[in-house]
Amino acid sequence: MWEQHPDTCAVVFDPANEKIYEFRRSMLINQITRDADRIAKSFDALHSADLEKMSALFTHCSAIWASGMFRAERNEDKLRMACAELLSNALNSMVGAAYMLRGGFVLQPGPVVRSAIETMAVALHLMQFPEDFQKYQEHKFESPRAVSSAKRVFPPFGHIYGLLSREFTHIGTLHKQFTPIREYTGDEESLQLNIQFLTAGIWMCYVSCELVFLDGVAEPRYWRELPEQVEGKTAYSYEPSDEERTWMADFLGLDNPVFGGGD
Repeated sequence: MWEQHPDTCAVVFDPANEKIYEFRRSMLINQITRDADRIAKSFDALHSADLEKMSALFTHCSAIWASGMFRAERNEDKLRMACAELLSNALNSMVGAAYMLRGGFVLQPGPVVRSAIETMAVALHLMQFPEDFQKYQEHKFESPRAVSSAKRVFPPFGHIYGLLSREFTHIGTLHKQFTPIREYTGDEESLQLNIQFLTAGIWMCYVSCELVFLDGVAEPRYWRELPEQVEGKTAYSYEPSDEERTWMADFLGLDNPVFGGGD
């Protein structure tokens, strides 16, 4: 004999399966506490090694960011301080995306990663075109514009940003199916796709931090400032070594077709 729980708000009967579904007041709270903790354990069982790999690069990136921010503060470098704010928010967004994915959300991390990439693009744009800094300060700079200039100097930007827009921010494949919040089994294509985007996003944070604070990086892995400058602009060259490209292919999983156009 079924008996209604005192916290039940609504009851739905499924005649096809002859089942009764209760909807309790604690549904939201349970999803972000009890259920999320259980799902996180299933995620860790499958992807703890991936998280450790991402965390190591995230830590190196954060160290470059902190060192550069302190130097910018001492030098009263308003441009780099603004970029430090942007990059700090991008790093926090990557943490938020990882947290959501670990809690069972496969559709929601994508727009957050895309937002982080757009934020990084603004920092890269301002470093190349410091004359736009005033517009940025006056809230007159359109951030999507920065993606175009970022991808010219850093090719992976456009490819990954486009994929995220197509699959997550706009109505993509995952929007056209149910994406239940439940324990992971390891068979979810959406989970692996998100792992790839998280990995790429954290790597892009590192590359962006290295460019913004290049003068404080003893051994740059990706960037070189070009001696030939155009008035009002600073030119940089994205020049990872062959050894670095081999590391990138392994770290990012560049054999995955998702990244087929982003070397």
